[in-house]
Amino acid sequence: MDSIKSLNLDFFPKSYEVCFLESCTVKENCLHHLYFKLQPSSNTWGEAIYPSALMAENLVNGCCKKFQEKKLVTCHAGFAHFFDEVRRKDLPDLRNEIYRYFRGRSNFYRYSKAEKGYLFTQLMADDVKALFKKYGYDEPEYERTFESVSF
Repeated sequence: MDSIKSLNLDFFPKSYEVCFLESCTVKENCLHHLYFKLQPSSNTWGEAIYPSALMAENLVNGCCKKFQEKKLVTCHAGFAHFFDEVRRKDLPDLRNEIYRYFRGRSNFYRYSKAEKGYLFTQLMADDVKALFKKYGYDEPEYERTFESVSF
């Protein structure tokens, strides 16, 4: 969990909401509150989570709906050999399904490079694995696997 301690403002996506609700019971485990703590004193406005998030009707399992736990998840990057084992006859259809899953070819490449805000998590890898299995192939190869905070 050392990489969580080394988070800085540059790591967070643009327009990430801050949570400055000191009365929240899970604030120390929430990325939104950590983002608030990292803000410079010169920052006077931006996206925020409103106090109404702590009203009973807005809670889910005792937490506000925006709660994002500070935890590391397994991520993958590097898709250069993604389609190496795919037969020529299956390639166009499988590739199109994969691009649809990523909502476009450019997003596929952003996830491959693990660009800021584009982390290919294990949950997503399981979805892609299911697409490959549908065509009779094993899980695709990734060039690297790493731990990161997911937003």
